[in-house]
Amino acid sequence: MLKRSLIVTMILGAAFWSATSGSASKIQLGVARIAEVESSLPGEEPTQELREDFQQTYPLSANGRLSLENLNGGVRIAVWDRAEVQVNAVKRAYKRERLNEAKIEVNATADAIRIKTTYPDWDQTFTDEYKGRYNNPALVDYTITVPRNARLESVDLINGSLDVDGVEGDVKASSVNGRVTARGLAGEAKLSTVNGSLEATFTKLNEAKPITLGSVNGNVTLIIPSDANAVVRAGTVHGAIQNEFGLNVQHGEYVGHELNGQLGAGGPRIKLGNVNGRISIKHAQDGRPISPGTSLLTEKDKDKNKNKNKNKVDDSEDGEADDGDEDAQRNLTAEQRAEVREARRVERAQRAEAAREARQMQVEVQREVEQALREAQREIEQAQREIERETQRATRERVRREVRGEGEGIGEGKGSGRGHGYKGLTQSESKSFSVAGSPRVNIVTFDGAVTVHGWDKPEVMYTATKRGSDEQELKQIVIQTEQQGSSVSIIAKAEESNGAASLDVYVPRNSTLHVSSGDGELNLEGVSGELTLRTGDGSIKVNNGGGQLQVNTGDGEIQIASFEGKVDARTGDGSISLDGKFTGLAARTGDGNISLSVPGNSDFTIETNAEGIDNSGMTIAEDIAPSKRVRRWRVGRGGNVFVLNTGDGRIALNSR
Repeated sequence: MLKRSLIVTMILGAAFWSATSGSASKIQLGVARIAEVESSLPGEEPTQELREDFQQTYPLSANGRLSLENLNGGVRIAVWDRAEVQVNAVKRAYKRERLNEAKIEVNATADAIRIKTTYPDWDQTFTDEYKGRYNNPALVDYTITVPRNARLESVDLINGSLDVDGVEGDVKASSVNGRVTARGLAGEAKLSTVNGSLEATFTKLNEAKPITLGSVNGNVTLIIPSDANAVVRAGTVHGAIQNEFGLNVQHGEYVGHELNGQLGAGGPRIKLGNVNGRISIKHAQDGRPISPGTSLLTEKDKDKNKNKNKNKVDDSEDGEADDGDEDAQRNLTAEQRAEVREARRVERAQRAEAAREARQMQVEVQREVEQALREAQREIEQAQREIERETQRATRERVRREVRGEGEGIGEGKGSGRGHGYKGLTQSESKSFSVAGSPRVNIVTFDGAVTVHGWDKPEVMYTATKRGSDEQELKQIVIQTEQQGSSVSIIAKAEESNGAASLDVYVPRNSTLHVSSGDGELNLEGVSGELTLRTGDGSIKVNNGGGQLQVNTGDGEIQIASFEGKVDARTGDGSISLDGKFTGLAARTGDGNISLSVPGNSDFTIETNAEGIDNSGMTIAEDIAPSKRVRRWRVGRGGNVFVLNTGDGRIALNSR
């Protein structure tokens, strides 16, 4: 277990590095007003603070992004219903030189504003002494008003408190030395402080918006609606955990407290952490019924303390009962006997303290050993999974060759030849379902390709082609179908997952689709709606569709063409090709290139971990990035952020 001072030092160092490193294009804006009172005698220290006010307003979209870095001074953020940001700042110092060296730098676009306070010397120190305070660095206090649904992408303070009121977009903020208070929150939140209290109040919770609150030295308070649905996990090292929802708290054997529970029907994940401070979970005074709390602590958690007192030293042993033996030593005086008793008492206390320290050390060593074993076990299991996956892939490929009549044989002369040997067996079946409106269709196969076509008929029709090495294997492949109103389910199963079953399906052009294959390519043509396609191993191709699309393959390329709407595309290993008019876009590949083709008049922003973009025919300019790990480019006038990440590949942007 890390010592408290070490934890604080590490966090302070990380926070200070974050606040002082990195680079960005800078636009320094002017100052509106200066007010000062100085001593009348040359060389005499000023008796009052010098002030310098900064007031500017910048346009910002309703859900635009704001980031702020401030070394010395507090920040207050409020909201209004205007598509602009108002920045009011006050610089304060006792010395003209210190006042002038603190610069307020603002980089603003229609979708993002970045504010940063800079100093030429980041190693300056503060003092509260009257005679020395004149040389303190300048303080800069901010009052900022943003659109109600704006996103606070990063607000990082070192010495100063933060107050956020009414921001309904996502909020990520921290302070090293200062309290953090946030009220009226409604989105995803990541709030932290090192030395200071933290209090966050939410007016509503969103299942897709997790909440993370943490402190090192300060109490953490979370206030949520009384009827909230959520999954809550909280932990402290030295500090109590309290809640108003009746959730059980588990106490560690020596240190630490833990809470793990569900409120109501469950919902967004709430994670609370603290080192030296209390955690309080409260419900709002809103008059609503309080959600019931259900503990999610495992039996292992509940058994942690069964043996808590097993090895405690019984201080009554070797106690005053020994005095009888001492009294039997009649040759000792009463004073000598008292000295012996005191010496024995001190010895017992020392033994007890040594025993406690030994047990504590044993617990810490055991924890480290268990952690190392868990990490080693995870690595072993990961390696085993990879080996198993490769073995299964080779087996599936061999079966495919066999059932397709492509068996391997040894030819004359050099190496191996390919001959037509065993062809296996195939069997087909078809069925149709009448539906109304926009149906929900679930299509699943354990192994095989799936192709889905959109048509204008009010029905769902499928043809399943089953393949097996013999009659017995073929009989084990079953196509299960079910219809409930406009919901249709088509599922191909096999008792031992041998053979394969390919599905060719026709659905109305406007449908909600879920398509899945354990191992096989997926193809979708001419369908619009909520579309989800997943395969363990194989390519995914989507053409001429629209709506909201999610595609995911463990290993294979992704091709999306002539699509209009929102897309989330992910592959473990393969290229991604995207062509269409996208309202939202996220693409990620472990190893491969990403190609994006859009109309020439498109307006959006690309965020990527790639070093650069290969641009062909589009107008782009580098934009403000939310962190040093990614880069952003504004395409056209900018707009929605498209996230494109590749492990080892390039990003290509094309106009069509």
